[in-house]
Amino acid sequence: MKQLTTNSILLILFVLPFLCSGFSSSASNLPSKSEKQIINLEVPDDKDIKVLRRKINGKVPARSRTVFIGTEEIDRITTWELESPSKLMQLWWDADLDPSAVVKKEKIADPFGTVVWPGSILASKELIQHKDQIANFTVLVLGCGTGVEAQAAALLGAKKVIALDISKLTLRLLKFGCEQAGVDDVVEPTLFDLFSDQPLPDCDVMVAADVLYNEELAAQIGKRVTEVLRRNIPPVILVTDSQRFAGTDFLPDVNKNFPDQDPLDWSFFELKNFRGSGVMMDTDQTYDATTRMISINWQ
Repeated sequence: MKQLTTNSILLILFVLPFLCSGFSSSASNLPSKSEKQIINLEVPDDKDIKVLRRKINGKVPARSRTVFIGTEEIDRITTWELESPSKLMQLWWDADLDPSAVVKKEKIADPFGTVVWPGSILASKELIQHKDQIANFTVLVLGCGTGVEAQAAALLGAKKVIALDISKLTLRLLKFGCEQAGVDDVVEPTLFDLFSDQPLPDCDVMVAADVLYNEELAAQIGKRVTEVLRRNIPPVILVTDSQRFAGTDFLPDVNKNFPDQDPLDWSFFELKNFRGSGVMMDTDQTYDATTRMISINWQ
């Protein structure tokens, strides 16, 4: 995932306290609550979940994160997050503010892919709804993060899951989580820059969950969506976004490229009781997350 600009980080710092209390950063543009589908996430019981801690490759301090999917096919998924994402976030932030910093920003791993975000759970639930089109097919995940949706696809019987990310640290976390879950023979962690000229790998299903962190990145996701829609056999496209920052709606630009087709539009979901730490602090929070999604080309 491409690193963010200072303005984007300032925006995150501003909206985080409101997000944790259910505030929507773009509430005026959202449908009324009655138009959203409510999804009640199971609140993890601390007695039911044992948080494990490891040093991946003897170096990277990590902790387990179990999220409840709550379906017959997949009850829960455990990935591995960075133990103290706030420390990495502080390094990244300091380097962004001070060009003379000893450690340059481009040398610091992107912190945003080191923790679980709400959109990955919604994407996983959507994959389960279409499990017959996952089994024995190839799934491509853009900005894969710690790998909730990648593991979900593997558990649903995908032939191959190609998990792309620009961060080597993120891919280490994903790889370790897949090894622990026993799906490392299916999930392929792959270093990839979405801003490169390299075409996306062939796939039957393409997923991008919670990667629209700034306007530039959102526009690039839109270009990648356009890229695969122009293929002779376009794949299924599934995009989720729980942040909904201003200027990150790429659909108008995508729709301009296909004037003879019905325009793509977002569906909205209210994920109740999501639990996670985010990157600004290391303690868990439980909050509701309004999340938008596009999900097209399913048979």
